[in-house]
Amino acid sequence: MSQKKGGLYFYIAVFFSLGVLAYSAWLIISAVTSYGESQSDNFYYSLILGLMGVALSVSSLTSMRRRIQIIKAQNIKTLTVEFCEKCSFKKIREFKVGDYVQKKIGTCPQCSGDLLISSIYSESPKE
Repeated sequence: MSQKKGGLYFYIAVFFSLGVLAYSAWLIISAVTSYGESQSDNFYYSLILGLMGVALSVSSLTSMRRRIQIIKAQNIKTLTVEFCEKCSFKKIREFKVGDYVQKKIGTCPQCSGDLLISSIYSESPKE
């Protein structure tokens, strides 16, 4: 249910930003026509509001795009494979900061050999 609420919020925010963008474009067009009719007060008012609206809606849309990319990146799991060369013991665990391939983790729980990180990989979420 929370995903649907988030999705609804996203669509409302996008439509609102697009509406502000359309209204701002109309204000800029109105400013150009009022300049042609020698109404300088209306020209400056409409032009400034139109440009501010365009800037705000573009900023809103780009920040939403950035948030979507961050959320998608957070769903990716990074896993570390620990491997013992002596007895072929293998363990998969979550990645920790500082992990790198061929790093000695400690001793193997089965044969007391060296336990090394053999690989690090990312797993995309199942949909």
